[in-house]
Amino acid sequence: MVMKIEVRLLGPLEVRGPDGPVHFMGARRRAVFALLALRTGRLVSRSALVDGLWGEDVPPTGTKTLQGHVAKVRRALELAGADGVVLTREPGYLLDVTQVVVDVEEFDEHLRRGRYAEALALHRGDPLADCPVEGWAGAEIARLREALAFAEENHAAGLCLDGRYAEAIAQLERLVALYPLRESLWELLMEAQHRAGRAGDALRTYRRVRALLVEEFGMEPGSALRRREAAVLAG
Repeated sequence: MVMKIEVRLLGPLEVRGPDGPVHFMGARRRAVFALLALRTGRLVSRSALVDGLWGEDVPPTGTKTLQGHVAKVRRALELAGADGVVLTREPGYLLDVTQVVVDVEEFDEHLRRGRYAEALALHRGDPLADCPVEGWAGAEIARLREALAFAEENHAAGLCLDGRYAEAIAQLERLVALYPLRESLWELLMEAQHRAGRAGDALRTYRRVRALLVEEFGMEPGSALRRREAAVLAG
């Protein structure tokens, strides 16, 4: 059985080959590998890699510099027993899908199946935290951040359904601090507090989010939050 190379993008880049961790010397080389891993099994053109590395600030020797980085990435992989992972296919490169397992793909699969706790367990921090990337890769990181928020919200909702209100409230207080303009999180926090017998806290939460929205946007809370306030007032 061939040992898979483990690639972790949901946090600082981590790559482990058959002979141990892969050590990429330099942020650009980490970024080159991360860009390929974001599209594992798919060809990434040299122009897309150049865009992902430098965006609009491409150096005059961008393509040549990229090729040098790819050579060094391959060498680092070889030292960890992961020879042949980066394939050349004109007009660019790709990772051999038969040799790698990437946490982003596992994360997406858990989300599709509604396994939010398992998805969240894969997260170690901001995606590609130590990889300076630009262009299309920035959009992919934004997608992963949004997917994380979605998973966290649904996990908290599951805790409420299970009657684990204290856990849900603690998680939701952390989430509204991270995503203060996500009204659905505030609504869920109010619901958890109300169901836990803390109606006063739920009303104070409504006042907190209303003050935030009025100060930030000059607008009142949405209809869902107003209905939740009415439900709490009605007991």
